[in-house]
Amino acid sequence: MKSKKAGKQRISQRDASIHTRRKRMRARLVTDDPDLKHVRSVTLRVGDEVEVTRGDFSHPNSVKADTRGKRLGQPRGRAGVKAKVASVDTKNGLIFVDGLTQSTADGKEEAVPVNPSNVIVTKLYEGDPIRIKRIVDRTSGGDSE
Repeated sequence: MKSKKAGKQRISQRDASIHTRRKRMRARLVTDDPDLKHVRSVTLRVGDEVEVTRGDFSHPNSVKADTRGKRLGQPRGRAGVKAKVASVDTKNGLIFVDGLTQSTADGKEEAVPVNPSNVIVTKLYEGDPIRIKRIVDRTSGGDSE
């Protein structure tokens, strides 16, 4: 983006193409893997294991029952949820994590959307070795042999 004006920045974000929006859906990577020690953040993908660090499902000092939470007007819900990414909504820039649900008025369970900036990736999805190799190559300068 070339402009410094906040309004133009917001318009550019809103009007961005889908593949550009997809690349912006990144989250911090915290892992013990020595190959990935220089990687700061990664684009989120279905199957990645994440830990929620902000929002209703993040605070470790407030473990309550599953039926409670800030969204229901009660004390906060479950703490520090660690689970896999169930789906990625590129259009709205949100992700859905397994186990993050809230009950609707008619008793159904509905997934709670989470902003990618509010999670930490703890483990990458192992089903795509090309993705991991590409991430490692990008940070190591191409000498991964």
